[in-house]
Amino acid sequence: MDAPQLIGHEQTISAPHMHSHALEEIVPTLTKISSSLEQAQKMEVSGGGSSTTTPAELKILDVGCGSGYLTAAFGRIVDRGSQGPVPPLKKGRVWGIDVIPDLVSMSRRNIMKADSDLLDSGTVTLSVGDGWKGLPNEGPFHAIHVGAAADDFPVDLLMQLYPDGGVMVIPVGPVNGIQNLYRVERLRESDEFRREDFHFHNLLGVRYVPLVQSKRP
Repeated sequence: MDAPQLIGHEQTISAPHMHSHALEEIVPTLTKISSSLEQAQKMEVSGGGSSTTTPAELKILDVGCGSGYLTAAFGRIVDRGSQGPVPPLKKGRVWGIDVIPDLVSMSRRNIMKADSDLLDSGTVTLSVGDGWKGLPNEGPFHAIHVGAAADDFPVDLLMQLYPDGGVMVIPVGPVNGIQNLYRVERLRESDEFRREDFHFHNLLGVRYVPLVQSKRP
């Protein structure tokens, strides 16, 4: 059924076509960055260095991992295990976070059913976390997917994007109000948030459950 489904705790798994839409918006950026990383590494090696300083892997953050479905899909395309990534992407890592511990456990159980190798290889890591705050110690991320609607763009998340073309797909808008799915690209590095350092592209109207904030300080 191509429609949202309840998964408990007043949360849903998005309709399959929305997962496809998110992948279609994110994969071209990962492809472009993979090519740039490959070229940078070749230039460093040709310069006489015995090792490279350029990040070797793609980094993806899935906020609101919920059922684990899209987290596993991201893991498959950048698999750092024996099956390898989907060409021409480089191998990578995916962090899936959710503020609700039961949903993190659900993600883990679901991924273990058919994609346990993604957990075993370290391609996918799941943890409880506040989607508004992200994972600053693991960034910057080449791609961030947010699976619930924020009432405004989360600045902490935006600042965790890779500064040279990192992309975020996120629904934004109030509960029971007008919501839109955005593709946000970070254009340049900066120490503080400046809107002009990002390109915001409104993709389409959507309806998502709200992005829950942690009640912990």
